[in-house]
Amino acid sequence: MKVRILEKGTELYFRYGVRSVTMDTIASELGISKKTIYQHFPDKDAMVYQVLESFIQNDFCKWEELNKSSKDVIHKTLQSLEIMKTTLSEMNPRLLFEVKKYFPKAYELFTKYKEDCIMNSLKVDLKTGIEQGYFRPEIEVDLIARLRMGEVDLSFDPNFYTHSKLSFFDTQQILLDHFMRGILTEKGLSLYLSYQNNN
Repeated sequence: MKVRILEKGTELYFRYGVRSVTMDTIASELGISKKTIYQHFPDKDAMVYQVLESFIQNDFCKWEELNKSSKDVIHKTLQSLEIMKTTLSEMNPRLLFEVKKYFPKAYELFTKYKEDCIMNSLKVDLKTGIEQGYFRPEIEVDLIARLRMGEVDLSFDPNFYTHSKLSFFDTQQILLDHFMRGILTEKGLSLYLSYQNNN
């Protein structure tokens, strides 16, 4: 039962955000009593925390698989966009903004994942790209990695989209393209464009 509740909570939070989905909503969707939910999750904070924890575990597995299947660092970057596309198609853009504002323990878990896993992975990719001659050797790896993370974070802020007619994913695609063109060497740009033209 706990798995079913967690799956339904994840589905609803990702579709509508965390603020508007109550324990009553989840109970009603599952056709169970709210008391049954509280037997497994003491409160909404615990539910949101475990939803984020489950998401992080799944996301980590996707990135591990990507590390094994990528041809090179540029291929990995473009493939990561496909992973992001799948994730963003299932996620309300307000989700992480609301978690940050109203569920600090869950957001702290997500922040730790970003710093310990995503940020470190990005730094490794930048260093690998430099070694392979695809990225400019003079770039400051720590600064550029943080810049990229900042771009992604910014796009989850609802205020960022106030006047934009672009979709969430299209925005990410444009930001990534600008980012890549800023760090690529001529050799890297040639490979980058060849991958784009083959898609």
